[in-house]
Amino acid sequence: MTASSFSMQQALRRCALLAGALVLGMLAIFVFTGVGQDPLQYVHPAADYARLLLADPPVLRATIGLDNLFIVAYGAVFVLMVSLAWRDAGARLLLGTALALLMGLALLDMVENFHFLAMLASAEQGHPPGDAEIAWQATESMLKFHVSYLGLCLLGLGLPRADMKQRLLAKLLVFVQWPVGVAIYVLPQSIAVPLVFVRFAFFLASFTLLAMIHRPQALPADAPLRDAGGSGARA
Repeated sequence: MTASSFSMQQALRRCALLAGALVLGMLAIFVFTGVGQDPLQYVHPAADYARLLLADPPVLRATIGLDNLFIVAYGAVFVLMVSLAWRDAGARLLLGTALALLMGLALLDMVENFHFLAMLASAEQGHPPGDAEIAWQATESMLKFHVSYLGLCLLGLGLPRADMKQRLLAKLLVFVQWPVGVAIYVLPQSIAVPLVFVRFAFFLASFTLLAMIHRPQALPADAPLRDAGGSGARA
């Protein structure tokens, strides 16, 4: 292990732990207050949608703020994961495509959050969103999630599977997250709502596994240091 990869593993572990903590925080807010972005990602009559926006504006803004931090954390996680796995030349097409999709996910996630904030501010001024704007937001949210399903599946196919934790993470990405995610949007609400919590559990399990997988061991004394030019020479 080079000093560079050791440092990247440390960064990945910390970002994964931060992302998991942010997911847990958003879930706790939603469970205890009923306020969050999830209900705003579906089509509702305009009056009902306005009530969702205005139920507790400070809490909604706090949740969106946590989600904005989550976007930064998971974006860093994906870049670091691909960087560490890139040495496997056979998986580079999968990893590169996955990273492109997951960076697109981060962009769509930011657009979603900023639009929620804009709709909230407009509703507070007496101009709630209309049916067309609500339908657009629901469509954008579905696009965001389905881009993530494809990106995460490809990421799982390209990741190394050297031990049990790596194999479990890959199986969650390839066989679990996208069927659950797709089902949320096509099954009756009585089934879809519990699946939203399964999706939360997937996020928590995945970030926990990442933190475990990338818990760096002590850097050997003779480990090469990689300089900016990639020579591997010690400073």
